[in-house]
Amino acid sequence: MLMNYLLILLVCLVGNQCSETANHPGHLKPFGSSGPYLQIETVNDLPTKIFFSNYVKPKRAVLMKNFVNQFPAFVKWNDQYLNDNSYTSPDYKVLLETSKKETRNQETISLPLHDFLLIYNTSQLYMVNEVPPYIKKDVVLPQPLQCAQAPSVLEETIMWFSSGGTSSVTHTDDYENILCVFDGIKELVLVDYFKHKKAADMIIDQHKGAYSSMDVDKVDYEKFPLIKELEYYRFNLSAGDCLYIPYKWVHQVRSYGRNLAINFWFNYERIFGNDEFGQECSENKLDLSKTLDTLTYGPVEDNFFYNFKIFIMRQVNLGNRKIDQWISLVLGEKELNDEKKELSIEMLNEMFSLMDFDGNGLLSDDEVIDLNENSIEHILGILNEVESIIYEDSDQNEDPEDEDELDEENLREEL
Repeated sequence: MLMNYLLILLVCLVGNQCSETANHPGHLKPFGSSGPYLQIETVNDLPTKIFFSNYVKPKRAVLMKNFVNQFPAFVKWNDQYLNDNSYTSPDYKVLLETSKKETRNQETISLPLHDFLLIYNTSQLYMVNEVPPYIKKDVVLPQPLQCAQAPSVLEETIMWFSSGGTSSVTHTDDYENILCVFDGIKELVLVDYFKHKKAADMIIDQHKGAYSSMDVDKVDYEKFPLIKELEYYRFNLSAGDCLYIPYKWVHQVRSYGRNLAINFWFNYERIFGNDEFGQECSENKLDLSKTLDTLTYGPVEDNFFYNFKIFIMRQVNLGNRKIDQWISLVLGEKELNDEKKELSIEMLNEMFSLMDFDGNGLLSDDEVIDLNENSIEHILGILNEVESIIYEDSDQNEDPEDEDELDEENLREEL
């Protein structure tokens, strides 16, 4: 963090950047309010094969108009219906945030849904919970996730329910995300992470939780000077619409009116190496029988080696298949002396060779799939050694408390 502030100070001193950012029309205004704006692509039909090939693989957002209008939930989910169904499982409690302007350290409480319904219109309470089991029968898997092996990518289905007036932090997601609105309006501000990586990495300054410390209602351009380089997608998501938000895209969300939405979070790497879809998935239509209560899904077992293998798969899916790309991924723009840089690169070459079985300098899907626990443990050991080299005799960053027990969050932050 110290280095981030020193960098900001340096930017201010060189070229009078502070006065430039302080005079920017977006300074101390809501996030994304000053533009410039890009046009979000919009579709009215999106078969599975086209969705994965045209949007998920290249990480392109897309707005899907009128995609949940046929869902039973879209028609049935008034307060009386939700109340009656809640009483079929009276002991089931939903998680409630206690402030409509999100903070990641706010208190949460749990109540039965029928109790929440009594007070949500006159309180700050905001339901953020897995779709309760007694109403999963009303929610259909969205069309793009229905064909062939696609349903197996589903990870979580989170229900967001409030009386409106909510505002999220600026953040990124660990998963691919299809956000569908069943009532009310959501205002979205999106930034393509892969187009604005340097600025996005400065904005998302809270690595644990992948969010920004900025005040979304009054963004300080002096604290986040690179924000002036961003281009935004800004638009409303109306009842019936869905939006695909690619993994890592920066976004901020506001809601208006009685507001009910579901996030369909999915893990593309679950079909890594098996992501080609047949011709039938080029023209599949919505099948209303594929409701959530007929599917088995959920987060995989919390196994660090598996999760790190997923991390490697994700990097390969993002195009990091060559050694120079992995060197850039790990070392980034860190300032190292020649000796440290040479030793780090030598060790990263050794790490890469553990994944590149055929030695052709290009990671294939099969090579990543074939990684076993021993190989991953060896890779982690090398990364720990590289980390030790980078931060040896340095106060630029805090070292992990125990390098032998490097967890996934720390590893993702370092990479």
